[in-house]
Amino acid sequence: MAEAPALADNERRAILRSLDDVGPSKPVGYLPLRTLEKLLLLSPDAVAAGLTARGLATARFASDEACIRSGALYVFHRTALHALLTQHADAVRIAGLPLDPDRFVARIATTWFDENHPAMPIIAAAFGNQ
Repeated sequence: MAEAPALADNERRAILRSLDDVGPSKPVGYLPLRTLEKLLLLSPDAVAAGLTARGLATARFASDEACIRSGALYVFHRTALHALLTQHADAVRIAGLPLDPDRFVARIATTWFDENHPAMPIIAAAFGNQ
């Protein structure tokens, strides 16, 4: 199998921004495991360790668990996500989502939601897309 072409630094940074920008204004981010391993040539465990060192929470979902075919590494700012879910608690409940940040991330990682599902505005807000 051929190796992935080398990416320019600006391309690598643009891809990693999904994880690096996680914080108070973007409580959740993720990248497919395949993107980390094959395109960026990074170990998901090493990436997770670096993000955990920044005070972020991480959750890795294997291909047989996640909606993303290759599996995914999710990163989240637990305090900011908790605040967002609490602020929109009624909508979260109506959408059938959990209020607990860890369980919320597990649900959105393992359940594919139709674009018209009531969960989508909350999920978009969690990813910083309001």
